Amino acid sequence: MKPTTLFRWLGLWSALLLLTVVAVDAQHVSAALPLTPVTERLIEDITYGPSVSAARMASAAASPLEKQSEGQSFASARSRKGRNYFVTDIGTLGGSQSFAFGINDGGQVYGYSWLTGDATAHPFLYDGRTMSDLGELVVTFAGGAINNAGQIATAVALNGITTPAVYDSQSGMLTIIPLLGGVSSFGFGGVATAINNFSEVVGYSYIDAITPHAFSYDSGMTTDLGSFGGSSYGLSINDPGIIVGSSTGAANGNQHAFVRQLSGQMKDIDPFGDPGFTTSWSVAADVNISGKVVGYFLTPSGGYHAFLHDGVRFKDISLHGNPDTEASSINNQGSVVGVHIAALDRMHAFLYRAGRFNDLNELIPSDSGWELTWAFDINNSEQIVGYGLLNNNFRAFLLTPAISDKQCKNGAWKKLGFKNQGSCIRFVNN
Repeated sequence: MKPTTLFRWLGLWSALLLLTVVAVDAQHVSAALPLTPVTERLIEDITYGPSVSAARMASAAASPLEKQSEGQSFASARSRKGRNYFVTDIGTLGGSQSFAFGINDGGQVYGYSWLTGDATAHPFLYDGRTMSDLGELVVTFAGGAINNAGQIATAVALNGITTPAVYDSQSGMLTIIPLLGGVSSFGFGGVATAINNFSEVVGYSYIDAITPHAFSYDSGMTTDLGSFGGSSYGLSINDPGIIVGSSTGAANGNQHAFVRQLSGQMKDIDPFGDPGFTTSWSVAADVNISGKVVGYFLTPSGGYHAFLHDGVRFKDISLHGNPDTEASSINNQGSVVGVHIAALDRMHAFLYRAGRFNDLNELIPSDSGWELTWAFDINNSEQIVGYGLLNNNFRAFLLTPAISDKQCKNGAWKKLGFKNQGSCIRFVNN
């Protein structure tokens, strides 16, 4: 079932998914740049639930598939064993489905949930115990949308125009960010996509009716970050103030990933150069405190691969044989999460750490009932959030590293879904 009552959500997954959808009685008005295969499927999952995914996977199962390689990644070997994770169903705001997009170091989770009756949906904030309805805030799923103070990069409808904003979940205050001067023909002025722990914000805003530019916002001032000649999109900012995103050239051709250094220079980090912006395509999605950047790029064969850029080297971290892999987030330890296409055309969440690639479904209890679809964010305690299938509904999940027997004591094993304390301890020590 898809929501049919008035609601607004903006899905921004890097510069590729720049989409504002207003649903009024099932009438959708959208404006978007071209989507990757997995982000198209994300839109379907959020809008329609698992029915479309089930039909797609049934079609894949009925078709002869070329076996995907389980061999080496372009960077290193796939690891079939890593640290195990406990999985928690975050719940919903009363509806059947939910999606988690961001987590801070305090464990606060930001996401999106259908409401009672599945007729509409709202963003939420989860504090480990309760889920709060955030009302009509615009949903963003770019890296770093919530900082450690609980401030959320977002947007609101202001006089009919979608306008960047920051919501402070502690005080309840909403700060409106001034636009760069333009508004699109469909009433879109801009959105804040990420906020660091010094309350510095990035996003994008229109400079006229057709061209968005990346912006930064600090101490009441909005700054146009420019572009490579065309459009640009700010997607993440680390605590030192390094900004990443993507931009087109003067002819508004393909997107190229960029890093904006503290000097103010916008550096093109596309792996193939492509000065004409005609053949190569890439997006920088997130940056950690060390300046390591993750994102995804279009390969010569036509698939999208995840990358890690350390300031000097550009590294493909996808598995050989995967048709599509996209990196969503990187923490300060260098752990990367995202999504890859697994067997039978299924989207699966992944974790890349210390040169090893894991499908996260291999690291949770085998009898949990979960199929983890997409990992959107990872904090510095290695907790991971995203969404997956549980009892034939998409549900927001929280993964917590299984590192100590103590996590299973005092009845905690029951909440973690184990049959007894012993099985929980064995899972930790496995």
